Amino acid sequence: MHFTKPVLAAILFLCLGLSAFGQCVHVGGGIITNVGVISADRTLGTATGDLSGAIGVQIVSQSPGPGGTTVLTVHHFWVTESGDTIFVDPAQLTAKLVAPNLFAVVTYPVSISGGTGKFKGATGKLKVIGEVDFNDGQVALRYSGRVCFATSDDDKDAAAVTHSNPGVAAVPAEHPRSVSSVMIARERGLAIPAAAK
Repeated sequence: MHFTKPVLAAILFLCLGLSAFGQCVHVGGGIITNVGVISADRTLGTATGDLSGAIGVQIVSQSPGPGGTTVLTVHHFWVTESGDTIFVDPAQLTAKLVAPNLFAVVTYPVSISGGTGKFKGATGKLKVIGEVDFNDGQVALRYSGRVCFATSDDDKDAAAVTHSNPGVAAVPAEHPRSVSSVMIARERGLAIPAAAK
């Protein structure tokens, strides 16, 4: 009887991944966008890495910053490859002119404040660096940071239904592993099943 809780925790981990426990994970990747696709104040492109998908940014305002920098207030539109939307708070990108119409991104803190699907209730902080080339209309950025995934009601409901009868061995339905459990497995050097990649 004293093994019930550890066994249940192991079953939840195997079926639902670390997102069942509201885990935080390190994320990283790149962002490539084109400037002025829809209008002069918008970029559209792709994100690679752990938050891969489509991304767009709208420049809301521009102002002079300290030390000859330029500060852009921006709004993000981010949809992952799986179709989840990532909600991002308005952000400020600070850039330094390094050549005519070529800016180095000096600071660009990005805050994740929820979303849809696995990002429902998620929070996170990203640090972004890179460059903005207004000569060719291109943006190249690198992001890294931490995202904390909330335990969703769907995960709790699935665990309750799948494991409600302790006398019956449950065979869980096919359930893709979350970004968080895949990232933890990578960080620990564990094998990742092909279905989770």
